[in-house]
Amino acid sequence: MRRKALIQFVFFILFFFCARSIAWCQRSDTLYMNSRWQICEKPFASYYRFGNIVIDTFWFYSGYVTDYYMNDTLEMEGTYSTIGEKHGPFSFYYPDGKIKASGSYIKNYRYGIWDYYHENGKLWLKINYAGDDINYTILDFIDSTGKVLTKDGTGDFEMEITYTPRSTNYRLEGEFKDRKRDGTWKYYRYISSRNREEVVIKEVYENGVLKKGTVYSINVGVLDTYKKPQDNMSLIENPKLKITEHFTKDPTTFTHRLDDQDLLDYLVKRKAPTYDMEGESFEESFTDVLKTLNTPKILRYFNDPEKIYSGIVTLNLSDSGDIEEIIIEGNLSLKEEEYMLFFFKKFKNIHDLMIENVGIDAYHKIYFYSVIFAEIVPKRYLSNFPEKQFYFAPVPYLKFKEAIKTKKKKEKNN
Repeated sequence: MRRKALIQFVFFILFFFCARSIAWCQRSDTLYMNSRWQICEKPFASYYRFGNIVIDTFWFYSGYVTDYYMNDTLEMEGTYSTIGEKHGPFSFYYPDGKIKASGSYIKNYRYGIWDYYHENGKLWLKINYAGDDINYTILDFIDSTGKVLTKDGTGDFEMEITYTPRSTNYRLEGEFKDRKRDGTWKYYRYISSRNREEVVIKEVYENGVLKKGTVYSINVGVLDTYKKPQDNMSLIENPKLKITEHFTKDPTTFTHRLDDQDLLDYLVKRKAPTYDMEGESFEESFTDVLKTLNTPKILRYFNDPEKIYSGIVTLNLSDSGDIEEIIIEGNLSLKEEEYMLFFFKKFKNIHDLMIENVGIDAYHKIYFYSVIFAEIVPKRYLSNFPEKQFYFAPVPYLKFKEAIKTKKKKEKNN
């Protein structure tokens, strides 16, 4: 009996831990990301990813992860540990498939030899990392013209550096001699008010030892000096990694600002976010649809500066308040039409059109066009407006302009 009870207990423990693993380890089926590496839906994607996502107190990737351009060319491959740290070989690629960078991580830090390449496939940088992104040796540096400036740890180089406390990027000009820091290292920062770079930090090295560091203010000159190495200057990491590892979401797709429940539902349940338009009347729902459409996050997808937009969307609603039929007419590109169709399909729970408490099955029209402000705004105010702006509206453009003129007349008469 004791043996049987022990077997049942062991089986229970195994079942418990297996069930828990299934609950928090989610295989990313195809995770789409926009041009800024934010998680998004497919119409807005510039990349897609395969990998395991662990969803627990903290979210992180675990195991082998691959990123692709939308043309199916590999963009990155690498491995995350069981606790979400980059660990092992990583490689990055240009859109044409040529190698961009390769090397290894140990516990989230680049370690050992990393090679970086120009877009033409030629070697650009060879860096030996000490495992903290602060201490490193430039072994080779070849500029874009093919000129070798550093060879085997001796020579001049320039690269971008980040100042950790403020996440500020600097352009560093420095020198190595026999694989040791040497000479004057200058850190430049672009000053927008002066439209030029300024030296903000100088460090003087001799045989790998810091002799003096000087911090400059663009207004008062020397601000501070130091003789101990600063641990706040590090080589820039690929910016996509920070964004993807924080599970940053595209605000067009995911509208929750105070929490990530919409993203969690998408990752775990594959439940796509929607625009819920439930209201007390059709007019209220329809007004909310127009308000949602006329937000910057949507309007920015219809911004061809060479085009004067004009068109109409005809809709029919299902019994559940979803849009079941969409007809789009107008001068949209194929991509713009894809965007518009996608946005309209996201609207849910639109209230029925009611007449004497009876639901009416009807087609509804939403117009879209470029509003030319010179046609509706007095010349003296035009400097405060753009030349034109894309809008969704309940009436055609001519009626819209007539309404504006009528309103101006009433205000003038009053």
